[in-house]
Amino acid sequence: MSGRPFLQRLKARATPRRALAAVVAAVVLVAALTVGWPYLRYLRTHETTDDAYVDGTTATVTSRVAGTVIAVDVQNNWTVGRGQVLITLDPKDFEVTLEDAEAGLEHARQTVDSLSAKYGAAKSGVALSDEQLRQARLDFQRAQKLRRSNVLSQDAYDRASTALRVAEANRAVAAHDLDQALAALGGSTDAPDRDHPLVRQAQAAVDAARLNLGYTVLKAPVDGIIANRHVEVGDRVEAGQPLMTLVPPPARLFVTANFKETQLRDVRVGQAAELRADAYPGQVYHAHVDSISMGTGSAFALLPPENATGNWVKVVQRVPVKLVLDEDPPSEKPLRIGLSVAVSVDTRDTRGALLASELQEAAARRGPSAVEPSAPPVSAP
Repeated sequence: MSGRPFLQRLKARATPRRALAAVVAAVVLVAALTVGWPYLRYLRTHETTDDAYVDGTTATVTSRVAGTVIAVDVQNNWTVGRGQVLITLDPKDFEVTLEDAEAGLEHARQTVDSLSAKYGAAKSGVALSDEQLRQARLDFQRAQKLRRSNVLSQDAYDRASTALRVAEANRAVAAHDLDQALAALGGSTDAPDRDHPLVRQAQAAVDAARLNLGYTVLKAPVDGIIANRHVEVGDRVEAGQPLMTLVPPPARLFVTANFKETQLRDVRVGQAAELRADAYPGQVYHAHVDSISMGTGSAFALLPPENATGNWVKVVQRVPVKLVLDEDPPSEKPLRIGLSVAVSVDTRDTRGALLASELQEAAARRGPSAVEPSAPPVSAP
């Protein structure tokens, strides 16, 4: 009989424990639903990746001519404006070349003046030979009449005949000299002397020498910040040699996010995105999708994959997506090229295009001058 009270006491104690466990389970379930459901919904409507980096259209400053550096006016991390002097090369050799070209131009002009004078002389020679020929023909006609009347001797008649043939030959020579003088002037006397090929060739040499002299002063082709400067005073530089890099200001940077190919089903141009740079924890940058690359990253690699080989292994590819900031980053938290970024794209609005670029469309509306600078190296003027 004593066993029943013991069992009753155990049941009485177990009832509050079960109730407490049920309450705890309900609280945990509610918390899981409260926290987990928005997270699951977020995963369904957003694509995220941490394979993203800050990018920009950098410009490599190179020299168009070979020379010796006599001045470097900037340092790394300096902000410069378009047209600001960066490097100066020794101009002496180019000044001598310019003087020689200018002397050649003056000589060409004098040569053309001489050819014009020769043309005038040849033209006068033709007029003189025409008069001499006319007189010789008159003399020969008189001689013929007198010879028929036996008034003129045979010797005088022969002299008149010979004089006519000489006059005709002189006329032919004068005409040939005139043709040569006209050909030397380029076939026309109406064109000004500056259009003569000799003058134009000499002028082109002067222009080239003047351009090369101007190339001794290297100026910034675009606004930006100096980076990777590796030139010093006294260095001998060659044409096309990279000297420094111009990085665009933070306002013109963008982000390249490498999404897996399986994540791009709902990604469209114009969709909103949030960026979080590892350098600034807690800071959120707002951006949007500008364009999606036409190829995977491996397709444009230096050594693209050879998938036709027998040792093929399927690997999920990544496609670069360009994200443009909606507003300038804070001055105290600027973005820099190469920084790691975590990207989240809101894919709920799928009305955007897949192959368009918003920057290209905006540039087309503003005109050709609004096109964003390209990334290939730039030779500073």
